[in-house]
Amino acid sequence: MAPAVHSLMRQTKTRRSFVLSRKAPVVSAVPRRKETRAHAYPADFFYEEYTKVEAEEDSLPENWCRELKGALVRFGDGAVVTQVSFPSDFSAVHISNLPQFTTASSVVTLLASFDFAVPEDCVRISRPADSLHCSADVRVEDPQFSKRLCELLALKRHDSPIAVPINVSMPQTTNHRRVDSKKVYCSWHKPTKTAWLNFGNGEIAAKVGSNFSAGTFKILHQSVQCEGPTRGAGIKNPLAWTLRLSDVSRLAKKDDVMRAIPSAMSPRHVELSAASYDADLPMANALIESLLLQVGPLERWEGSLEVPGKRFKAKAWFTKDADALQAVKLFHNEPLSFNKNGKFTVQLVHSARFKILARIYDAVEQELTDHKKTWASQHVLYIAYPPAQGLQVLKIEGENGGDVARAKATLERIISGEVMMKNGKPIWAPSFATNGYAYQRMKQFERELGVVIVRDKRKSQLRLLGPQLQREKVQLAIIELANAYSNSTHVIELDAQQFSWAFKGGYRAIVEAIGNDKVVLDIASNPRRILVVGSKADFSIAREILQCKQGVSGEKPESGSISDCVICWTPADNPIQTTCKHLYCTGCFEDLCFAAVNSGPSIRCQGDAGNCSEVLLLTELQAHLSSAALEDILEAAFTTHVTRHPSDFQYCPTPDCGQIYRAARPAGNNGRTAETSEFPMFKCPSCLVAVCTACNVSHDGLTCAEHRDHLSGGYKALQAAKKKLGIKDCPNCSTMIEKTFGCNHMTCSACGTHICWIASATAGIDEEQIPNSCSAAYRASYGSPCLPAAGIADSTGTDQCPMQAVHMQLNIATTGCKSDTDGERLSTINKVNDFKCSRHYQCSDVQTTLTTDFSGNAG
Repeated sequence: MAPAVHSLMRQTKTRRSFVLSRKAPVVSAVPRRKETRAHAYPADFFYEEYTKVEAEEDSLPENWCRELKGALVRFGDGAVVTQVSFPSDFSAVHISNLPQFTTASSVVTLLASFDFAVPEDCVRISRPADSLHCSADVRVEDPQFSKRLCELLALKRHDSPIAVPINVSMPQTTNHRRVDSKKVYCSWHKPTKTAWLNFGNGEIAAKVGSNFSAGTFKILHQSVQCEGPTRGAGIKNPLAWTLRLSDVSRLAKKDDVMRAIPSAMSPRHVELSAASYDADLPMANALIESLLLQVGPLERWEGSLEVPGKRFKAKAWFTKDADALQAVKLFHNEPLSFNKNGKFTVQLVHSARFKILARIYDAVEQELTDHKKTWASQHVLYIAYPPAQGLQVLKIEGENGGDVARAKATLERIISGEVMMKNGKPIWAPSFATNGYAYQRMKQFERELGVVIVRDKRKSQLRLLGPQLQREKVQLAIIELANAYSNSTHVIELDAQQFSWAFKGGYRAIVEAIGNDKVVLDIASNPRRILVVGSKADFSIAREILQCKQGVSGEKPESGSISDCVICWTPADNPIQTTCKHLYCTGCFEDLCFAAVNSGPSIRCQGDAGNCSEVLLLTELQAHLSSAALEDILEAAFTTHVTRHPSDFQYCPTPDCGQIYRAARPAGNNGRTAETSEFPMFKCPSCLVAVCTACNVSHDGLTCAEHRDHLSGGYKALQAAKKKLGIKDCPNCSTMIEKTFGCNHMTCSACGTHICWIASATAGIDEEQIPNSCSAAYRASYGSPCLPAAGIADSTGTDQCPMQAVHMQLNIATTGCKSDTDGERLSTINKVNDFKCSRHYQCSDVQTTLTTDFSGNAG
């Protein structure tokens, strides 16, 4: 008889919101196991997913935020900087003691009851295992948020939520120059069945088992695992030999099993178990997405489809790298609630993406293909997507971040090309900036030798890409070309009237007079200008034509060819078209963007001789620019923004640091004012220098006024005057004190601190301990007991107060001084200040304290 079918654990589908079971969160990182690395990325999983190449790249969101120079910068259309935030602008709290099923929306409602308007994407819910409560982390762009919320919740009863401030970082941004680690691959076993096949003949059972094990026999086109055959009890048992098949598709029936085996070897009996779990694919996708959302918000989720294989495969993109890593730590190799016997696999994927010109890819394709083999051995996947609009997307990704980072560096080096140099300087000639003869020769080199020459007009250099041998040949030819066309560049700036003349035919008149390889019209600059690359005679001809306004045949402007670039007025090279239907050379479009962000405030179309002025959308810039150029343009736009707002932003004073901070505005200025006279210090995260945000220099430990005194020399002069006049500072409040007479124990009239004059230190305030405290302060500084007042020797014995000698020197008649321990009143003829006299010769009342300003007046 067939063995009894074991009962399988099932999950009743009573509700769709149940969570997947897992163990307690793992705090330490999961150790990397080299022996399993080859199985971390199944080849069929990678390559079958990338048949839909463009879908993934185009659908990922772009929030147009960048972290630049220590600031979070948001950009709008035209590459305009719309907002700048710093780490000090954010604050965050950890709210605990929340109900177990708290959601982000319920936390938002709670905060709204305290008059805080917080969006849901600022709330992160944490649900510890085996806990009746959960917690939430809330980050808001408001530096006072955490303090105010903690104060408000502290007034509630003891069972209310508890809030404590936590360290906060700025939101993570996208950047095509960084390795992205927000993506995870998820996979889990499909529901399967177990089949038992009973045979009467052991040899037939063995043959069937070997065919299943070798993959020759498949059930519903899927390989299965085979165990056996094993022999049951009984000599004449017609079902004595049994094969056990596992990983059988959940869709399989007995007839499907029988069809997989030739009729001559058919088993006498087939028994199928129920499926390993009941959750269908839509429910499994929903549950796993819900599980990942417990860690943090997702940018995107791609649930699994019904595809061949033994596992379902899904992909998720978190908004933060840390959340993706946490998901791996919590859920990798953990069981699922709907499949207790299976393991849920979560793999972190590190990736880097580049968009380059398709012609550059064609030049370096072979070199990239050679590296692809090395990357594959490191389990780093390299993908080249089909070109679109003259651009091509390249991507590398893998499980190990270090391997991906090294592959990224290699890829960047290859696609950046080699700057052509001679004697340590870039090879360049002014004629290379025009589309004349020199440029046509470069194009000829490209066609003949299979290389690409990239002109960087902003940096006045050429970058060369292609096979090494061909690059060497081209470099020699370019050196000769630069020597032959090393003419100077002459600039003719155009006002509005002159530019109108140039547009109506004047520019073409200059071209016809001296040649199109010697003239460039630059309408992206401000002011617009004509560049003459040639001799002084060519420059003189161009100026004469401009002054005489030759070449204008009518009032109607020349329209030019529809294939002409609106910048250089020559046939567009690698043309791109904007949404406003204007045509550009790829290089001219990039130059326009850089020129626009450097002059500000936004990038606008220069079609119709600069009259179009349509703001170019960020999505349009992204579509027409390489990823490296786009990032450079955004960074240049921010640099221009900082330069144009010196009262708002300043650079760290450390040379070559590059970090910026928000400058403080003194009280009385327009806009934001300082609440106190103390300005916050900025500690540079790069060089760790502390900078005053008010005066924008580093003077740690000094006030702004003291620092200014140091610079002007006033501080040094004041110190010299104080030393000459015998003036000292109170050690407690820094009030300046001058001692005219009396003993060495003094009292500051500003703060009331008792001071030992000789030691310039504070003394005790207990009347009985004043002498001892003063002596102790002196001993601490000088190692000996305190001397008598004013440094006058005690020549009258221990029972006579040395103040008598002081009074005599000041011509103050006294009635005498008794030195008994109780101290008695001493009256003077001219009614000077009363004082007490002790046997230690320290009189605390006969003294003068005064405050002196910089002009020397006493107060």
